[in-house]
Amino acid sequence: MNFAPGQSGPVAQGNAHVDQQIGVNFGETTFHNNGTYYVNQEDPPERKFTVALNHLRGGTARAAESIFADLLRNGHASTRIAYYYALSVFSERSLNEMGDEMYSRYRDANRTAARFPDDEWRAALAVVADLLSCVWRQESGEPLDQAALTKAIDNFNALPVGRQIEITRHLDMMLGGAIQDHLDVVEAQRVAQARLGGGRANRAWKFFEPTPARPRLLGVAPVNVPTATWARIWLGVAAFVIAVIVALSSIGSGNTALGLVALVVFGAGFAGALRFGLEQEVRARKLAWLDAEHGYTLQRQAMVSPGHWVSTDFVRQIHEQVDARFSEARPHVEGQWQAATEGVREYLKWRFVTLYGNAQVKAPMVNWLIRWHAKRVADGWLTGTRFGYRAGLLPSSRTVALFRVGVAAAVAGFAGMAASQAGYVGGAVFAAVGAFLAWRPVVQVYAARQLHAEQEAAGRRLFAEEQQGYDAWLAVLADRPTDAEMAVWLDLDKSHLKTSALRRASLANRDVVAHVVLTEGDPSALRAREAGGPMRYSKYVVLVFLLTRSGVREVEVDLDFLNANTHDERRTSFRYDALASARVSEVGVRYADNKRYIVRSDDTAAHLDKHTLRKRAFRLRLLDGDDISVVVETYRRQVDVTEQEDEARLNSVALEASGIVGALHVLEAVAAEGRDWIAREQERRRRRSEDWRRASGPRLLADGLRDPFGEDGPEAGPEVPEPR
Repeated sequence: MNFAPGQSGPVAQGNAHVDQQIGVNFGETTFHNNGTYYVNQEDPPERKFTVALNHLRGGTARAAESIFADLLRNGHASTRIAYYYALSVFSERSLNEMGDEMYSRYRDANRTAARFPDDEWRAALAVVADLLSCVWRQESGEPLDQAALTKAIDNFNALPVGRQIEITRHLDMMLGGAIQDHLDVVEAQRVAQARLGGGRANRAWKFFEPTPARPRLLGVAPVNVPTATWARIWLGVAAFVIAVIVALSSIGSGNTALGLVALVVFGAGFAGALRFGLEQEVRARKLAWLDAEHGYTLQRQAMVSPGHWVSTDFVRQIHEQVDARFSEARPHVEGQWQAATEGVREYLKWRFVTLYGNAQVKAPMVNWLIRWHAKRVADGWLTGTRFGYRAGLLPSSRTVALFRVGVAAAVAGFAGMAASQAGYVGGAVFAAVGAFLAWRPVVQVYAARQLHAEQEAAGRRLFAEEQQGYDAWLAVLADRPTDAEMAVWLDLDKSHLKTSALRRASLANRDVVAHVVLTEGDPSALRAREAGGPMRYSKYVVLVFLLTRSGVREVEVDLDFLNANTHDERRTSFRYDALASARVSEVGVRYADNKRYIVRSDDTAAHLDKHTLRKRAFRLRLLDGDDISVVVETYRRQVDVTEQEDEARLNSVALEASGIVGALHVLEAVAAEGRDWIAREQERRRRRSEDWRRASGPRLLADGLRDPFGEDGPEAGPEVPEPR
């Protein structure tokens, strides 16, 4: 590693402070650890409820369902918990997944709520019951009760907007047909507006920003004067003393006047040469130091570990980030920006590797500081002041002239003492020896200490400015969206894209037997996730499947999540009997030119080379050999998984968040049954509806809460089954 001039080595002072534990691969993933999804067995019920709600809002409903069920089993009941437990039971599940266990859990939620007085949460749960009652009447083949549906819609519209969003979001795959058409009259417009709400365009990008590393003071190595240097200085001083003693003891012999005058001239000349020699040396050293910092002189940095437990990968990331941030900071004016900033970029690469290489800080956490420095350089480049310091430090003719006068005076003094004869000749010799021994070491020691003091002062000033920049950047990130907000925005996008797909296909909800929406992160996207939660992307590929009576309409669209813009819509249609299989399998994936390629199928995935990643993919295979595939994240220990996380659970979360878990239940049945799927699915739904309503039809639970599926049962506390 190269060090800045004037330093024998770097000394990083202060402790790196990390507000969140974040691990990042440059250009790939930012990890946040806010404890959003972590709960311990000994945590109080309030904490467990909060984590369960985070899971539900974050799109991992199965984890939420398990925690809510645990709360109810342990007697921590309320209408709010009952309402959210019911939503978690239905979330991301379709009608063909409804079975006895789901029914039992839902009834437990109803029974729990019935034990408490009416409030907002009971009202919301009653709306869920009314909507599902209409759904099951519709699925049983009965004529739709318009009065009951109108009442359910009116009650739905009377709920707070937050409850409306939750119900439509988590019952999305349950509600369909004419019921969804009625809701869509106002819901589609609200979704179109809500997906842009919450300052999304100004805030969503912040989720992908790591928590910034604190600035660190680049210490200056202390000035260490070698013993030999001090020996030369003291020997020189001793020689001067001897020269004076010899000269004074020679008074009265030889040309005394000439000798004394020559001694004085020699001393004055030496002092002048020392004074202006010091000034030249300090200026030269300071110029070299600032030239290195400002990139006036180029010192290339190797992209390899400098040792001291600094990884080469960290060095590579810092180098790439510096180049990327300077490319972004380029002012839009004429000039050779890349060439003009090459030196300062190399210096900053050294600086950040030196400061943060051993600070247990991941490279992207330094990104904000690199950007801050790049802007400073750009400002100086625009104003032409980047190298303004040089004019005041270049050697001046006055200083050079005075230095030469001093040297000439010392030489003249030496000659005068030598010409005065007698003892003055010996004094001249000792004076010359003293000047030879002391002048250069004194200049070097003084200049080094002067430069050290100036470097320390400049370092403290820069550190204070960086601290101000750090505080300003924290203020910018203060309203970074939560993982739940990111999930809500994505669900609103999916709802909007489903509505758009229906409109473009000239279909109504009543024309659709079932639908599924799948998401995959775009290869060029930024990635970030909350520890324990699913991956979020700055760009998605969204696939909408509309299963109608005549076949499948599939719409694929690219979504820029940061601003909710969509583009490059692709459409495909196929008959049910054209579908060969639907399954999740391990595949080999390569990325090139911001595109994803499946290069190995699951049967050869064991032979992947180092350039091919193991991924899990949902693959819909058609009889003509074409594939429709959605690739999901796979998490690897020591790379993507923290110590507190479970690798297998994260892989399950990835499948759930992508929509694949729900899609499999639908599309596997379609692949197995082909063109008979419609008739069989309608029969299955009709049978479920009749089974659940056979006993006595809809009745009212205590205090008027409706059970849409049958008898209300006892009002005692629920025996909540363990969710699978």
